[in-house]
Amino acid sequence: MSEYQGFSMPSSSATGALAMRTLTASLAQVGTAVLHLGIDGRYDYAQNLPPQWPTSDLIGKADDDILPKSIAAHFADARALTLQTNESQLVEFDLAGRGRREHFEAWFTTDRIDGKFVGTIITMSNVTEQRARELAISSLMREVSHRSKNLLAIVQSVAAQTAQHTGNIDDFLNRFRGRLQSLASTQDMVTDSDWRGTLFQSLVATQVARLGIAGLDAIRITGDNPLLSPNAALHIGLALHELGANALLYGALADHDNGQIWIDAKICDLDSDTDPGALIVQWQETGGQRNLPVSEPRFGTTVVKRIVPLAVGGRSHYEINGDLVSYRLVVPPDQFEA
Repeated sequence: MSEYQGFSMPSSSATGALAMRTLTASLAQVGTAVLHLGIDGRYDYAQNLPPQWPTSDLIGKADDDILPKSIAAHFADARALTLQTNESQLVEFDLAGRGRREHFEAWFTTDRIDGKFVGTIITMSNVTEQRARELAISSLMREVSHRSKNLLAIVQSVAAQTAQHTGNIDDFLNRFRGRLQSLASTQDMVTDSDWRGTLFQSLVATQVARLGIAGLDAIRITGDNPLLSPNAALHIGLALHELGANALLYGALADHDNGQIWIDAKICDLDSDTDPGALIVQWQETGGQRNLPVSEPRFGTTVVKRIVPLAVGGRSHYEINGDLVSYRLVVPPDQFEA
């Protein structure tokens, strides 16, 4: 920014007064204060001072008379540098007010009339809210980066494990695509909630619908409906996908006459003897023929038995006994909101 070359006021006193009122109203509207120091370094004009300013009676006073020493020193340095370089200088400082520290920016510009230095103009604004928004955005971006890295790590693990447990490229693509779409649909729900997470029953409904089995009488959803954390939602969603996909291929949903699935969630009482305050997720499946491939181990089994409980800090029990499939996942209280 270059030096300020002064301004002219209308010759009519009435017009000048109108211009001054207009200027004052404009400054108040945008929350900007304007101060002027004469060549002697003392204030000869001030308009729209913030409530946090140490005093409104500053005409004829210098910075040392009204400001804390550290701020007064910064003001003096800025004035000297502005005069030396003919370029505006910025000073940022804090003042106490309204129970908190308020952050201000002050621009120092030389005031010249016909090339002659007549003082320094200070334009000052309260930027506390702006700084708070910037910090919030910065924090949010770090959180997005952190969560994105976690999600990419999950995707990388799923890809590697799927490749390890498939025999050809077509089988890999089919299985990996399903798992990736499961993660993507859960991620959409988490994002739509501003990263708070997703309700358990909404997660179940989404995963069931994604498999094309929504609305079937064979599926019953009961129990509590807690808000799962983003981490819990992603991994429980993946477990539901594996259980549902296996039910479609080999179990209850492959037998449209007799197959039944019951999905339940229950939050344990805080005074419970076992798992106080924890969320118990259960999948009970009956009917169908368990014509599972003979190749072991299978990645779907690894997901529900090891990966998901480890990711949420809980534990699980998975059992197949004839046409009965039972899965129980214990989720700690820090992974959901009741």
